[in-house]
Amino acid sequence: MNFLNCLLGMIGGRSTQTRRTFVVLGCPRGGTSLVAGALHAAGVYMGNLGNYYQYEDCDFKIPPKQADQALETLAPVIRRRNRKYPYWGWKLPNNIYYIEQVRHLLVEPCYLFIYRDPLRIAQSSARHDRRDWSAVGDRLLEVAHEHTRRVRQFQDSLSSESPVPDLHEFHLEVIHANPQAFVDQLIAILNPLRPDRERLLGFINRDGDYHHPTPIEYLIAKIRSFYHRRVLGRDTNR
Repeated sequence: MNFLNCLLGMIGGRSTQTRRTFVVLGCPRGGTSLVAGALHAAGVYMGNLGNYYQYEDCDFKIPPKQADQALETLAPVIRRRNRKYPYWGWKLPNNIYYIEQVRHLLVEPCYLFIYRDPLRIAQSSARHDRRDWSAVGDRLLEVAHEHTRRVRQFQDSLSSESPVPDLHEFHLEVIHANPQAFVDQLIAILNPLRPDRERLLGFINRDGDYHHPTPIEYLIAKIRSFYHRRVLGRDTNR
């Protein structure tokens, strides 16, 4: 399928530049921002980062109820990035609802699955949204379990294919316990890219959290993104 996409692109005079595409999958409040941010720090183009605190690509933000429109919406975005970026990817927890529709468009996809204990996901969601745990805890836990089930189901479906696609599994609790091991594993996955190990270690804090942009860094990134998209008409997060 990747060969066919490249061939069609060449016929149209627009051959692909992409060598690998990185897709981060997991639950909201489940560690996807850490993985996506690490890829960004390693030099992978992670798209239109409208939210630099969570490293989410606005161009791929499709509500679950509109997942049936994903192919029509995202096909032009994916093809455009395939023509421009050797290494690119995106992160949005809701991509689990539409990934099957668009995966045939991805060039050499690398799927990065991140899991977290559902109870901790639910508790983090309640804190993040400042909601009363006693009132919403059961529902948030149910949502966390269901989202985790969907992600695991997709990973299992990939694992049953022959050949098995390039996929990797992480657990947030393990990253918290040993950030250095996570960085070394990510560097190995990114080969032949040569990311700066110290920069990645600086991005991931010792307690397993990650570096959040300062207000000045955030403002500069937003201005730069606006300039390139509205003035120059192209994507950038560099």
